[in-house]
Order: sequence, then C-alpha cells, then structure tokens
Amino acid sequence: MWRCWSGKVIPRFEGNEKEAPGLLPLSHVEPGRRVKVKRIEGGRNLCARMAALGIYPGSELELLCAACDAPCMVRVHGGTLSLGAGVSRKILVSIDLAV
Repeated sequence: MWRCWSGKVIPRFEGNEKEAPGLLPLSHVEPGRRVKVKRIEGGRNLCARMAALGIYPGSELELLCAACDAPCMVRVHGGTLSLGAGVSRKILVSIDLAV
C-alpha cells in the first residue's frame, strides 16, 4: 500500500516495476523535491505536448505543490506549469537530485 506525502492511501503504481526500477510517477513525489524525468508513459501526442512544454527524459523538475489525484505545479526550465493528475501519473521520475 502506498501513501502520498499527505498520508492518503493511493493506488500502487500500475506499471511494470521490472521495467522501471527506482522510478516513481510524478504524482507520487512530495512537494519541494527536485526530480529528473526518466520516461513518459504516453502516446505520441502526450510526449509531443510534454516536449513542447520542456518536459522530456533528462529534464529536471521541481515539484512546487501537489495533492493526491489533483493537478500539480512544477518548475521546469525557469517556468511554472500546472499538470493534470492523469498526466502527472504518466511522467516517471527518479529522485536522485540534491534538494
């Protein structure tokens, strides 16, 4: 059972953990953390839209605020973006950056 940073029980990441070891959906990260995008689990349109916003594998994000199953705000390349809950679940990140 997983809990979001606020303590609310959330569904476990449904991806194949063997294919994505050490990766978390952006929606599972607590606010204030800096992360690195490793993969976007979406189709061509979602990946193109995220790339146009500056979110692609290798880019660094700072999660500014989030709530379980609600939109989150991130800082990327000096700008601030709001991402829907569904989109933030499809962005897989690693938390290997110093805060």
